[in-house]
Amino acid sequence: MKTLFIILVLIALVAAVIATYMIRREQENNIGNKFLRLIRKFDSWQMMR
Repeated sequence: MKTLFIILVLIALVAAVIATYMIRREQENNIGNKFLRLIRKFDSWQMMR
């Protein structure tokens, strides 16, 4: 009974770590995309000048 509980807790912890890793990676990608968009806007603004 105890070992089953420990295994379930470990599985929940591993799932939480994987979820946070995936979410963090997605947020980093969004930040990178925003940065690239800003650079493109700046480039187009320079062209118009």
